[in-house]
Parts: sequence; structure tokens; C-alpha cells
Amino acid sequence: MERSNYHIEVQMYCHDSYIQIARFDLSSCEKIVQELFDELKWDSQASGNRLLRIALMRNEKNNTKTQLKSLDCTLDELGENIKAIIKKTFRAVNFD
Repeated sequence: MERSNYHIEVQMYCHDSYIQIARFDLSSCEKIVQELFDELKWDSQASGNRLLRIALMRNEKNNTKTQLKSLDCTLDELGENIKAIIKKTFRAVNFD
């Protein structure tokens, strides 16, 4: 499978920094990726109990990655967001 231009990282706060715990490769179409990220659930009121983060990343040509957006979420919000990401990714891979 060809590497896409975008991916979403699920990150968890651990020992004063965030670590990657999951990664979803996404479409190379920026419009689809932006639409998906805008559909995710989160609360703009950041608080200390939001130790989970979803980050939209762009893969650069020099094998680096750039974080475009991120959102902090609770475990319940993360569960709903993962479900939405998997549905959209499944459709993109199998029907586009």
C-alpha cells in the first residue's frame, strides 16, 4: 500500500510528553482529511483530565512529519472519534 500524505496519530500524555499509541494512514486528498478532522468530537475547554490527543499530521517528502492540528479529548470522546476515523478510512480504502 502506498504511503499517504496524511495520517492521524493518537497520543497519550506520559512522563511530561506525548507518546504515539496509534496511527491511521489517511487519504492523500486534503479536503477529505480536513472534513474528517472537523467531524471529530472534543471540547475546546482543555482541562487536566484530557490526557489523550488526536493529531492530524502531514508526511513530508524528507521523511519528516508536520503537525497540522490537534485536539485533546476524554477517553469517551476518543472512543467515538476512533470509530469515526475507522469508518471514514474504511470507506476511502474500499470504495474510492
